[in-house]
Amino acid sequence: MERQKRSIQRYWDWRSLSYPRDTDKSKTVAETWETLLAGLVSGAPGRRAIDMGTGTGQFAVHLARLGFRVTGIDISEKMIQRAREHADRCDLDIDFQLQDAENLLFKDCTFDVVVSRNLLWTLTDPEKALNEWRRVLKPAGVVIASDGMWMNTTWKRVHHLAFKILRGIFRNGSMTSLRFFCAYAGLQKELPFYEGICLAEAETLFQTARFREVKSHDTACFDVNPYGTRGYERGDPTRFFIVKGKK
Repeated sequence: MERQKRSIQRYWDWRSLSYPRDTDKSKTVAETWETLLAGLVSGAPGRRAIDMGTGTGQFAVHLARLGFRVTGIDISEKMIQRAREHADRCDLDIDFQLQDAENLLFKDCTFDVVVSRNLLWTLTDPEKALNEWRRVLKPAGVVIASDGMWMNTTWKRVHHLAFKILRGIFRNGSMTSLRFFCAYAGLQKELPFYEGICLAEAETLFQTARFREVKSHDTACFDVNPYGTRGYERGDPTRFFIVKGKK
């Protein structure tokens, strides 16, 4: 595994413990996502789905509850471990695998649905990833991605980071800031969407990968924006999008 991905992997291994406590992983938000996904995947040609960058398995669990046979992949071994624990608590049989979303090990035309959440921004080669996702989709298969403009430029300004840590040195969020900086500071020029990705950029990725019927979906049903409300300087003021396409 190349240097960039090893750094990303180490960060998310560490982050796996606190990740489920993020505000946008609350029970209310989870229920909203499950309802929304039910509508988004209703046109899928079959019942096999994959969750790219599954993290602790939230989308995978939603899809399994909707009756799909689900595979979840992640580059972080500890995230996969948390996802398996999550599925066990929900009494669901989900196949979680340690894989890279840009270099999938599956055969062509394996899945009816591909989903991802908060993944596009941290891919080293998002165009390659989208082409891989299309490759493993069956004809008329559905791809759904959610991401946004988190635009936290703290990571570019070390003195701001230091101030943030000193201001809340005993808070978990400050330690997350420090660990994030250590993992990602050297990757700014190597991740095309390091500061986030806007809807127009995501739609372009989908179209370049030759997905058809590319459409965005309203996110007003969510009370919590996963990317916060501060530090935003450009682009779509909603900052948070859901985009869907078909093979």
